[in-house]
Amino acid sequence: MKKFVYVAISAFLLAACNADQLEFDDLEVTPIEGPFVFPLGESTYVLRDLLDKQTEGQDFVEDSTSLITFFYNDTITYSAPDDFVTINDIVQSGTTNPPAYLAGAARQETFSASFDLTYDPQDGEILDSLFYLTGDLTILTESEIPADIDYVYTVENTTNINNGTPISVSGTVTNTAAPVDTHTQTESLVNHVTKLSGNNNTFRVNLEATVTLAAAQSLTGLEELRFTLTYGNQTFGLIYGKFGQDVVQVGNQALDIDFFTQANRDGITFGNPSLTFDFRNSFGLPIGVDFSGVYADDGAGNQTFLTGNIVNNPPVIEGSGVNTPTVNTPGETVQSIIEINRTNSSIVNVLGSSPQQLVFDIAGISNPESETELNYLQPTSEITAYVTVEIPMEVQLEDYQETGSFGLGSGFDASNLDSAFIRIVTLNELPFTGTVSLEVQAEDSTVLFPITDESDPRYDSAVTNHPTQIERFTNLPIIKAPLISVNGEVTDPSGDTEDIALTNEEIQLLSGAARVIITMTFNTPVSQTSRDIYVKVLADYTLNLKVGIGTRFNLDL
Repeated sequence: MKKFVYVAISAFLLAACNADQLEFDDLEVTPIEGPFVFPLGESTYVLRDLLDKQTEGQDFVEDSTSLITFFYNDTITYSAPDDFVTINDIVQSGTTNPPAYLAGAARQETFSASFDLTYDPQDGEILDSLFYLTGDLTILTESEIPADIDYVYTVENTTNINNGTPISVSGTVTNTAAPVDTHTQTESLVNHVTKLSGNNNTFRVNLEATVTLAAAQSLTGLEELRFTLTYGNQTFGLIYGKFGQDVVQVGNQALDIDFFTQANRDGITFGNPSLTFDFRNSFGLPIGVDFSGVYADDGAGNQTFLTGNIVNNPPVIEGSGVNTPTVNTPGETVQSIIEINRTNSSIVNVLGSSPQQLVFDIAGISNPESETELNYLQPTSEITAYVTVEIPMEVQLEDYQETGSFGLGSGFDASNLDSAFIRIVTLNELPFTGTVSLEVQAEDSTVLFPITDESDPRYDSAVTNHPTQIERFTNLPIIKAPLISVNGEVTDPSGDTEDIALTNEEIQLLSGAARVIITMTFNTPVSQTSRDIYVKVLADYTLNLKVGIGTRFNLDL
């Protein structure tokens, strides 16, 4: 080393003047002393480049100040009108008696009757109007009257959509020797609507009957005419009424949060994340949203559930306007935007659990504010929720680690050095304090030093004790916090230098070194954390790290 420095300095001096004019008499030369450092490697960590590498395929943007914000998006779709109103076949019946007729000449007599029946859905909802896409109205007539009966049933509440004419079912029950004669007649419900009345879903059926009596035939008035009416095979283009309250499962799906799965992200807390639900509702009813089933899953069996005011007081998705829509006019879609943030929830803690997935197990309750609110449903009714997770890089760090490395080629020949040290130089714009730990590895990833095992033949117990030997390369506090403004932005970078003296054994091991592994551990400055201020990490912030090997010499020329 001394020889090299002497030759280099001599060459420089000789090149700077005419050698034949040099006079060495009485020449006084100041001794040269101090460190000489050979660079091993240098890395400049630009946050934008780190994010590009470690978050490949993720969606993030920079604002005008270079603040980075991550975005994750998902879509939830719910379409199950039967959850609110389920209508099976409606079956109702009625019985009437003809008047008593005395024997006489052959003739026809007429009689009539009216029946108020109920149209009962499965869960007792109050219905107003039902527009049919398909369906049949079937009436089975049974007669104990020993005469031919011509009948017409008119259902006042079920009418043709185009002309308002009530649906009617007609037929004849013929006289037979059997005690009871039956007849069935069916009419299509296509292009019809049933409009019910009252809180009991009432509809009226009018019966007009003509009985043909033979000569000398009489009726006592005790004979029965019975019918069974069935609304069957029904599908609806529109149901209108008061549907009450039902609890439904609006969504149950998981969103992968790649920011945490692509790298070790333990120790990072985001200061201002948000979860936005952009609901588009074409159901003609409002729905209260229960967010208590939103949780983070870290992939190791640990779940962190959302809490806070947004859970305790469920927000309401507005229902599509109830303006007596027709079967041919789908309900308009109404937008409701609900934001979950740090002021109304525990979203900071949820994302602070370093989740691999964010699970949306969301329930809803219809008509949360009034069970008597007017509603409508259509087969096309649905709720679509566009979900956006927004994570600005305003963070607090606690022992957050990043690891890097650089190669040493075929090794470093330090066999002629009597003493050596490793020098680390940092210039930091990242708004964090940090420590650096080094490992020097061989090509096969064997750790050359720090030597941590006293049984290792390379361990030099004469130099220093075991713990101290490790500490020389571990958690070196040389990433100093830059000046940070009150709004969390860096105003001036900070630099530092650290020298680590090497033992003779470590100097010799350098010849087999292939790489240096650098582990950086970051923390938010304590003064900032105690004030609960989250620092802003801008895309162009940098951390410059230089590592070299040096020797100290004293050269007397």
